[in-house]
Amino acid sequence: MVFKDYTFFSYVFSAVAVILLTGHAHGAGLCDNSPYKIVCESIVVFRTDPKNASIAACHKLIFETKNVRVAAQTPPVSAEFEVCIAAFDGAIANTKIALQGLQAGDYATLRTYLLAAKTNYLGCDDAFHNSGQTNPIAKSTKLLMDMASVGVDLAALIK
Repeated sequence: MVFKDYTFFSYVFSAVAVILLTGHAHGAGLCDNSPYKIVCESIVVFRTDPKNASIAACHKLIFETKNVRVAAQTPPVSAEFEVCIAAFDGAIANTKIALQGLQAGDYATLRTYLLAAKTNYLGCDDAFHNSGQTNPIAKSTKLLMDMASVGVDLAALIK
């Protein structure tokens, strides 16, 4: 009988430990105040250090921008898509500079160039808006802007 009580205690202890560690493993509160919490959590998964999370955010932003760029190159390519492709190239370049700034410990460069990447994505949306057309990749550019915003938010947490 006593053995069963200790077994029950070990199960309860294990369950509590798993719950606490799982919460810690999913970003240790890095995304708690983010207005883009779902996007943030998808980037931050299993990271507890804001710098490592920012590096992951930059890499993921570059990867996803390349994917959306490929979609924009699918024929027929319009003048608006040409603007988007150039904007995506600029966003990739800006994000790479942001990543270099991060690795050098220059967090102002990180924030500045991620904000510049966000402006690049807006340029794609503006091209369609100015021509009176609906942007067929608007959801993708919105996601990229949100990801860039998460990078900026994470940069503010680095100490």
